[in-house]
Amino acid sequence: MEDVLLSLQEICKAFGETEALAGVSLDVREGEFLTLLGPSGCGKTTTLRIIAGLESPDSGRVLLRGEDMTGWEPNRRPVNTVFQSYALFPHMNVAKNIGYGLRLKKTPKEEIRRRVDESLSDVGMTEYRTHAPHQLSGGQKQRIAIAGIIAMRPRCIVLDEPTAMLDPKGRREVLSVIKRLNRENGITVVLITHYMEEAAQAEWVVVMNDGE
Repeated sequence: MEDVLLSLQEICKAFGETEALAGVSLDVREGEFLTLLGPSGCGKTTTLRIIAGLESPDSGRVLLRGEDMTGWEPNRRPVNTVFQSYALFPHMNVAKNIGYGLRLKKTPKEEIRRRVDESLSDVGMTEYRTHAPHQLSGGQKQRIAIAGIIAMRPRCIVLDEPTAMLDPKGRREVLSVIKRLNRENGITVVLITHYMEEAAQAEWVVVMNDGE
């Protein structure tokens, strides 16, 4: 289908004698918000890692707009990942943390500044530009981590239980940001969770169990 951004085709993965994924096929459309829901050990995180290029499938293909990216390194994929931990450098302020990936790509300074400011606005934290990570709450740290991802202009973001380490207020903050990025910025979102209430925020819920 023309609007399919990401397609998993018969993905299988085993770790030793343990079968993690047993022929998973899944299409994610452009601009969609989809969650993978299931208990620990069901295969959802392995699915995410294969999408991000952090694991290779034993068989099957990962397509992006019809192009096979199964063997691509993570840094070649227009897909960015947000993990449970906040992934901020403690010695850098908020703006420098957000701009870190852009500096690695040797993006011009003015472009970095513009994208950092836009990303701060997107996550509702414009006034925190010069704050240090230790001055932020858990929810604020995760929002800054997300800002660093969206500054890279990915087509798709995949999030591995990004609220698992947060209190209820922090979970609400981060989910609100994710929904707004999807709705207003058109970013395709794949969210891994075992919380039913989080899964219900998405357009589509894929339930996983025993690698299927």
